[in-house]
Amino acid sequence: MEDSTIIKMLFSRTEDALLFLQEQYGRLCIAAAKNILGTPEDAEECFNDTLAAVWDRIPPEKPEPLLPYILRITRNIALNRRRAARAQKRYAGGNLSLETIREEQGDVLAELAVFDGQDTDEAALRDALNGFLGSLSATERVLFLRRYWFEDPVSAIAVRLGITENNARVRLTRLKNRLRRHLEKEGFTI
Repeated sequence: MEDSTIIKMLFSRTEDALLFLQEQYGRLCIAAAKNILGTPEDAEECFNDTLAAVWDRIPPEKPEPLLPYILRITRNIALNRRRAARAQKRYAGGNLSLETIREEQGDVLAELAVFDGQDTDEAALRDALNGFLGSLSATERVLFLRRYWFEDPVSAIAVRLGITENNARVRLTRLKNRLRRHLEKEGFTI
C-alpha cells in the first residue's frame, strides 16, 4: 500500500492504517529497536509505542516519506527506554562497569549529545549532518548508518558489506573523526 494512502487513512482516523503500517514496516522497525534494546519482547513493545505515537501525531503532521519518519520515532523510543533502563541500573546502588561507560561514551551519537545542552539551531545541525552524509560514498554511508543509526553489530555490518570486521572498525573510526572535523568546520563544538 502506498504511503500516501496510509497517511490519508490516518487523517480520516481509520484504525486499519495501523495494521497496514505494521505489515509494511513492522519487521524493519522491530529489527531496529531490537538492535538498540537487545530483546525481541522490548522491541515489540517499542513498536507498539511507535504505532501509538504515529496515531497521535498524524494528523496534524504529514510526513513524506513515511518510513524514515516511523524509523525515527521507533529509534527515539528505543533509545529513551535504553537510557531509562541504564539509569535504573546506575542508581540501583551497583557500580558502573568500565564496559558500560565505554558503551555510553564510545559512539558518535553519544558525542553528539553535547548539542542537547547547547542552544543550537536544530536545522543547522541537521544540515551539517546531511552535508556530511552526502559527502560519503554509498558504502561509507551504509557503514555509518548501519552502525550509528540502526546500531547493528560491527560483525553483521562487515558481513553485509563483504569486508573484514577489523576493516569495518577502522573505517568507522575514520568516519567518526571525519564527522568531528566536519562539525567543527561548521561551527559546532565537540
